[in-house]
Amino acid sequence: MFQRIALLAKFSRLRRSTRCTCLYHSSSSSKEIRETFLDFFAREHLHSRVPSSSVVPYGDPSLAFVNAGMNQFKPVFLGQAVPQYQRAVNSQKCIRVGGKHNDLDDVGRDGYHHTFFEMLGSWSFNDYFKKEACSMAWQLLTEVYQIPPKKLFVTYFGGNESLGLPSDEECREIWLSLGVAADHILPFGMKDNFWEMGLVGPCGPCSEIHVNRAGLETGLAKALVNQGSEDVVEIWNLVFMQYNRISNQILEKLPSHHIDTGMGLERLVAFLQNKKCNYETDLFLPLINAVHRVSRGVPYQGCYDMVTVQGQRDWAYRLLADHSRMITVALADGAFPDNNHRLRRVMRQALVTSRKWFNQDASLLLELSNRVAEMMGGVYPELSRNLSNVHMLLRFEEDIFRDHLSKSGREWSGIINQFPELSALPVDQQPGLIAGLKQLEDWRSSSRSDKVPGSLAFKLYSTHGLQEDSMQLLAQLKGWNVDWPEFHRFMAAERMNTKIQSTAAANNSHFQCGFINVASTNWQCHDVHTRNSEGRYIFKPLDATVTALISHDGRLIDAATTGDKIAVIADKSCFYYEAGGQVSDTGRLLWPSGSAQVKEVRHVGDHIYHLVEVNEGNLRINQAVQMVLDEGNRLDTMANHTATHLLQAAIKDILKVTCQKSSHVTPTHFRFDFGLFQSEFTVEMISQAESSVRNWIRQCLAVDRLMLPLHQAVSLDGITLVPGENYPDMVSVIRIVQEERGKSEAISLEPCCGTHVRNTADLEEFAILSIKSAGIGSRSIRAVTRSVAKQAHRRAEDLQREMNLLEDVVNGNPIEFSQLKELDKSLKQFREAINSDDLPVVVIKQLAVRLEKLESFIRQVAQETLARMMHRQVEAAISDAGPASFVIVYLSIPAEVLEIGRAKLSLIKATRHCPHKPILVLAWDEGCLIGRCTVPQEMVTPNFDAEKWGKCVIAVIGGKGSSPKGQDPRFSYNVRSRKLTNDVKESVEHQVLLLASDYAKRSL
Repeated sequence: MFQRIALLAKFSRLRRSTRCTCLYHSSSSSKEIRETFLDFFAREHLHSRVPSSSVVPYGDPSLAFVNAGMNQFKPVFLGQAVPQYQRAVNSQKCIRVGGKHNDLDDVGRDGYHHTFFEMLGSWSFNDYFKKEACSMAWQLLTEVYQIPPKKLFVTYFGGNESLGLPSDEECREIWLSLGVAADHILPFGMKDNFWEMGLVGPCGPCSEIHVNRAGLETGLAKALVNQGSEDVVEIWNLVFMQYNRISNQILEKLPSHHIDTGMGLERLVAFLQNKKCNYETDLFLPLINAVHRVSRGVPYQGCYDMVTVQGQRDWAYRLLADHSRMITVALADGAFPDNNHRLRRVMRQALVTSRKWFNQDASLLLELSNRVAEMMGGVYPELSRNLSNVHMLLRFEEDIFRDHLSKSGREWSGIINQFPELSALPVDQQPGLIAGLKQLEDWRSSSRSDKVPGSLAFKLYSTHGLQEDSMQLLAQLKGWNVDWPEFHRFMAAERMNTKIQSTAAANNSHFQCGFINVASTNWQCHDVHTRNSEGRYIFKPLDATVTALISHDGRLIDAATTGDKIAVIADKSCFYYEAGGQVSDTGRLLWPSGSAQVKEVRHVGDHIYHLVEVNEGNLRINQAVQMVLDEGNRLDTMANHTATHLLQAAIKDILKVTCQKSSHVTPTHFRFDFGLFQSEFTVEMISQAESSVRNWIRQCLAVDRLMLPLHQAVSLDGITLVPGENYPDMVSVIRIVQEERGKSEAISLEPCCGTHVRNTADLEEFAILSIKSAGIGSRSIRAVTRSVAKQAHRRAEDLQREMNLLEDVVNGNPIEFSQLKELDKSLKQFREAINSDDLPVVVIKQLAVRLEKLESFIRQVAQETLARMMHRQVEAAISDAGPASFVIVYLSIPAEVLEIGRAKLSLIKATRHCPHKPILVLAWDEGCLIGRCTVPQEMVTPNFDAEKWGKCVIAVIGGKGSSPKGQDPRFSYNVRSRKLTNDVKESVEHQVLLLASDYAKRSL
């Protein structure tokens, strides 16, 4: 059998150069083909036309991207949601770049692997089933697309004895009844014709439709079905969900049956347009042509021989055409390279390829993204709507990638010179890759083998942090193979160990008591406050019963006494436990004979642990207690958490392209970290964000909490989701609504489990206290609300009034020296005041600008005063010297003059007052004696010049001397002593004067 298949495959390869001539829609565009599919199901078979979901998955940590059309309907299939419609049809954006479905490494090397593709899908939710699904599919392919039936083969599930599943003869009979020839209907097993969502859950047999692309004789084509041939390929899969997998060996029938069909648009278009490969269709060729038009290089020739330069260049054409689609779609849908290393790898691979093969920077990718939006924006309007966001992120990623490459060390540069493809790897993997490559090469030289053991690959992962896709790329470039099954066994074992260790870590100290056989804690943290008629929050104590006590060393105990630090579990709790970036509540437990201080609250498993210190009395199991919150802490935390949402809404409105990186909410303040994909977050932007939040506080906007299924929450218009966050099946959504012109508009809509106020007015006031860098592409804001923010703004107003008074003094009458001294002191005190971390940062920055102007003015006045002093003293010395051939002058400058405005002594200016005689000017500066000698050129002799004169001084004072930069030391020379104590200053001055005078007299 296998020999027959090999011969057939060999024969089919000989036929590849022959175009098929029996397709009837070669003139149809991809747009028409896509629309025909959607229209067929929507108009003729009453399916609801559903928009594509975002390619960014939320609530599914198993996915890097949405990779199938059914992802958005998983809650329906799992019984977690009621379908909004009984029949649905759509074209779903899909990306496959990792895990089980990873096409990344094959992109461009053949004609059909892609990172991004469109899945045409139709669904029935407990409406019609197999007969109708098969009939619709056959009608569309043979009557609408007019594909000859003889070119189509269908498969069905052939059964599985071990699971007790019979052959799907019903499906076979349906195909026969539709007129499909018996020799075009083929049975296959679990691998090819049984679809499963996961290890457990809905599943069922499927029927695939394959097309004979090469026009092979029926017997030859039949043998190539499901054999991985490019000549006979699957184009449509019809899944009949009728079972639910309970375990590895147990399946039960579902009470309701669903249909899930999927057909890849790229393959369908290639077939209907009579093209040998997908890249020759109008889905890709316009992009390939755009690369050639921009680069003006060697044209694309469709070569796949990677041994030749043309084959490699054409691979680069195909890679850019593919990657530009994936990048544009992912960025437009809200994915960020910072949160998705696979997206970053694709972007950097595209940048490297663009530079290497076409000598182009990101401008080529910008042009390609424009073309993608033009070509696909009609069916996916978000591509055109978010195109400016795509451009911003592309430019930003190029900037940081270029900066990273410029900073790469010599060792890494040597590696990427050998393997340019590696430069697309994430920055954080470079050190590990350098070390890992050395280890691999050492292993290769000792083992002489080209197969890398899975244990070694796992060591590279665990020791050097190399990700699987990076190792795959490295092994491919080196021509090695990796034992991936063994690697995955090591990974599975590591995950189990990590789970055990993380559970142990979570159970540290109080939490190490193992299994606790008590009922789970009923969490009522959001239900304990009301508002009285005056609008004041009332936090009701919660009556609860203690169900477990745990000692500080992790033992279950029956009782605790005064001074004991223990963990308390109760049947219910009103305390918020630390989660979602918000710290836990604090408060008290009260019972008739005692009390305990609640210092921290944790959530472990099904229980809430209250870490307490018993203040008085004894606490026992089954004790009835009152749980009393620290109302001030809870209310301040609620206000700060709501302010976090408002701040994010304001930043999104300003930047358009941003994402939350992290947050930390406490009663005293909150920190919010966000993505910044442009040069800076300016003072004007900070001011705008702060003003927006303060304005929303004044508007007294309602803050609502909605409990929604995840699939419903993520479909809300305007909802803000954190990339990479794993959301539960039921989510709490915080909604803040603004009424404008009779219309309600949600200014903030975010899933959040934290505590919040009920109205923005409860925040009272808001202030941003600081903003700083949190790494490349990130900024961190610290802000406050309520009384802390009020105090910050009051202090800011006081300082602004003080600044106004200082400016009035400067702008008034000429300033005397005594006033100058006092003003300088005031400015220094003002500088200390605004260097505080409890003032609005906008005010600090604005006041700092005004202060710098005043300081500059003071410095200028002080410098002018100093210059006048030096001029008078030099002139006096010249006058006193009379007819002498040289001048020596000690400048006597009061220290307070130099302290004002940080005035600088400039001996250059002093010596300029004596251009016709040699002059030595000396002065004290910060405990050092400094001097400058200048000698007119006409008075320089072999025995006398500025350098020799200066060295006479150095002989007394020590220290060092040099000529000003670019000047001849014979004409000018500077000296500076070492630090001298006050008790020797007078004697040093006397010695310098004697020696310098004596040298000048003898030499002139």
